[in-house]
Amino acid sequence: MPEFDPSDVPDREFFDDFEVPEGLCPVTVLRSYKKTNELGLVILAMGKAYWTFEVDGRYLICVQRSDALAVLKELQAYGALSNRARRRRHVAVRPLYAVGPTSFVLYGLLLIVVFALQQRWPLALHGRVDSIAMVEGGEWWRAFTALTLHGDVVHMVSNLVGGIGFMLLVCRIFGVRLAWFLVLCGAVLGNVLNAWVQFPQAHYSIGASTGVFAALGLLTGSGAMQAFQGSRQGSMALPVWFLPLFAGLTLLGMLGIGDANTDVAAHISGFLVGGILGLLAELVLWRQYRQQVAT
Repeated sequence: MPEFDPSDVPDREFFDDFEVPEGLCPVTVLRSYKKTNELGLVILAMGKAYWTFEVDGRYLICVQRSDALAVLKELQAYGALSNRARRRRHVAVRPLYAVGPTSFVLYGLLLIVVFALQQRWPLALHGRVDSIAMVEGGEWWRAFTALTLHGDVVHMVSNLVGGIGFMLLVCRIFGVRLAWFLVLCGAVLGNVLNAWVQFPQAHYSIGASTGVFAALGLLTGSGAMQAFQGSRQGSMALPVWFLPLFAGLTLLGMLGIGDANTDVAAHISGFLVGGILGLLAELVLWRQYRQQVAT
């Protein structure tokens, strides 16, 4: 068995002048009494005995000389494991972004101005989701224009308030620019999916609610991915990913059904597309953040 090398002991110079009792050898010196007890438990778990001496406000851990090399290696391995665990806990959740009011003001102005213009021109007829015009006629731009159109004031105000509420959370998670881009992609693709599923039947739809539920899907997908990435085991344990998903589905059921005039399929389509985008975006951003922390 290799001999114990005293130079490997941390803070060796601290106890050079300390007279260690005969037969004992110092393995580490600590400032924290709590940490001293923690490492003492590690030594006891090895089936070894240890002695603690307080010297000038620090705690010196000593073991029998014959055990010193094995104990020192075990403490070094335990320290490396603890450091990795702390790094994992540190990157478990990405920091939130700061959010200003500008994008929300522009969103509100867009809905209000377009709704005012609807009172003078038949914008809904030419800009609504139309399954036949989109699939057969290739008028896919309707998937975007339909998001700015509303049937009445109540419809417009509900999407304005709901959109700002959910978008505030999405912007905090992804940042303003990426958040609005993801919601727009989720809303447009949700309308495309809705038209494609409804075809060949004629189906018409207007409203920003597809975007509102795309935002809800983004929150759900992001929450599920963050919970999964932050789990200690890194496995799909049910409580880890199910809670954000359950919360999102519950809100979808509570808010997405509505009355006979509600396009439930558009809400579901937006939520599904948003959920997928949220999972993918969170996965990419979380990995980037973890690499930044590691470096």
